[in-house]
Amino acid sequence: MDPVSLSASIAGLVALADLVFRNAAKYVKGVRGSRQEVDDLLDEVKSVSLLLHNLSLVAFELESESATGEPGDEQSHNVKPHHLHGCQKILRRLETGLTGANENLRSSSGFTRLQRRLKWPFSSTETKEILQEVQRHNQTISLALAADSISQLRKCLARQEETTKRVKDLQVTAKKILDIEIKILLTAKRRRVLQLFSKVNPQSEFETAIKLRHPLTGLWLIDGPEFEEWYGSVNSRIWLTGIPGAGKSVIAGAIISECLQRTKTHSETAVAYFFCTYRDPRTHGSSNILSSLAAQLAQQNESAYRVLEEYYNDLQPDDHLSAGPTTEELIEVICEMCTSYNQVYLIIDGLDECGNQVEATLRDLLALAIIKGHEMITTAFLSRDEPQIRHRLEDHFDCIEMEAHTEDIQLYVASELEQRINSKRLRLRNIALKDHIMDRLVSGAKGMFRWVACQLDHICELPTDRARRDALEKLPPTLPASYERILMRLEDSDESVRDLVRNALQLISARGVEKLGFDEVCEALSISDHSNTLHDDETVEKYEVLQWCGSLVRTSNGDKTIEYAHYTVQEFLEDICPTHPKLSAYAVSDEKACSLLGPLCPGIV
Repeated sequence: MDPVSLSASIAGLVALADLVFRNAAKYVKGVRGSRQEVDDLLDEVKSVSLLLHNLSLVAFELESESATGEPGDEQSHNVKPHHLHGCQKILRRLETGLTGANENLRSSSGFTRLQRRLKWPFSSTETKEILQEVQRHNQTISLALAADSISQLRKCLARQEETTKRVKDLQVTAKKILDIEIKILLTAKRRRVLQLFSKVNPQSEFETAIKLRHPLTGLWLIDGPEFEEWYGSVNSRIWLTGIPGAGKSVIAGAIISECLQRTKTHSETAVAYFFCTYRDPRTHGSSNILSSLAAQLAQQNESAYRVLEEYYNDLQPDDHLSAGPTTEELIEVICEMCTSYNQVYLIIDGLDECGNQVEATLRDLLALAIIKGHEMITTAFLSRDEPQIRHRLEDHFDCIEMEAHTEDIQLYVASELEQRINSKRLRLRNIALKDHIMDRLVSGAKGMFRWVACQLDHICELPTDRARRDALEKLPPTLPASYERILMRLEDSDESVRDLVRNALQLISARGVEKLGFDEVCEALSISDHSNTLHDDETVEKYEVLQWCGSLVRTSNGDKTIEYAHYTVQEFLEDICPTHPKLSAYAVSDEKACSLLGPLCPGIV
């Protein structure tokens, strides 16, 4: 099961509903003479858990059979993520109150236990309101289940040609949602114009962000008043900031996707976006960022395109040497292009990943958004809360802190736990341990999805429930500490394993050369220093690289490439490892990468 599919997220809701039911049952057991509405609420929560379980099975079946392979397939279901967001919020409200109540029931203070037995954590009015809301969610899910079942039955009875056509239509619809829709007639000349300004294509980063997002996460923003005010107001600006690992790029993908869906039928609006990423130095400079934005805007309106083509002709005259675009000229061109629209949405993620170009890039982007910007430009920036960025943005942008929203973390933990249990990566003897894992990871995450992923990976590697409980009491408090634990475990491994990890991390860090594919990385790791030939029994498999490097790496581009799992991994290897008393051998640098690649690529010096 795809861990970020709609069915996986519904499975996470099932886990949350089960947790609420178990906590409510503990309260009813520990409190004599509980009120009737409490018993009724317990029954309704049990019912919603069963319905959600059935819904996850239906969603999984429909997703498996559609097999479009594109994000957005969930749009074909009658159940949309927004329909389930309210269910998630009410379950979380119950879980929060009941967790505190049950902790007091276990208190060593007899007075505290007695007081809690006399007081349900919600007032009678609140309980009735919660009961009514849970009942409404039960009815909504029941109707959706019936509708999806009928659709599935009709699908099975339909002719094969019709089924194939529907699948193709879904693929086209999903693709349109993810892509900047081309609304101009493309000719050979126009393709050359767009190509000049599209040296860096942000599409792959956008698709990665979409794939990493659980469908029910991020709705606190998309459904919230701050987003609605930003989206509905011209010349509005927001800055979303969060700690490392808080899922900023995933939220950026959610914002872009929402804007594309809302504007796809409005020719007078346009959306353009960009992802600055530590992996690609080409994404750090404002010239490439502005060029990409200009190319995207040109594709969505004939008048806007003509402005860009005129600039292209100035850069590529027939009787003079050609020149490249400059940031000052691009700002002027984009501002003129924006006059072709009633509103333009610009979303730029990862400003903090621009290295030593952060200051210059911010200066140019602010010139576009504020100083020279057309009044129709609506802007969203996403980055860490770093001093130089805050100094530039705080007076001009409404700041939204991301780490304060723990409901996404809870759903993420629940969904990932279900996925690992169902895939047998995590085998728990005592089901109560699942609740304990959820509680410890949600409370310790402090808004960091990346931290949660590292802890879950570690827990899956442990052999017993006792070892897992012990690990939950000794969770590393930070991301660097989590990465340190991953590398420290290798100290007891064979030297060949340590060499594999060290060299793999160095090869991934290589800059200034064409990025190596995963197959090429494995081949490079297989060649020893003392041999010019490669034997079958010396070949390093992809699985081994992923297993030993653990949460430090991930695959992308359909498993064709391997990269650091997060920007913080590179920061740890470059900034912390060099001075670490035991892990300095894992430190990466351009010099080390070139030294490793030198014998394999004679052209590299």
